[in-house]
Amino acid sequence: MSNNETNPAADVVAKFGGLTGTARALSGPTKQYAVSTVQGWVERKRIPQEHWEPLIKAAKAAEIDLSVADFLPPGLVAA
Repeated sequence: MSNNETNPAADVVAKFGGLTGTARALSGPTKQYAVSTVQGWVERKRIPQEHWEPLIKAAKAAEIDLSVADFLPPGLVAA
């Protein structure tokens, strides 16, 4: 991140091209995600765990490199 502050949520959202891209990637025929929901994750610096798997699946479909480690702050992931 450019501001030297650890924010895994912002890093994940950036991989999808921003708030709107992340909301669109998660949205489907049965559930729509609001940009404000994604913005809340960035503000809180965390993405609730129930959204990790859908985000990883959406990333794979979009050929975006994303894993569980991307959702965790540095230092919690074994090298």
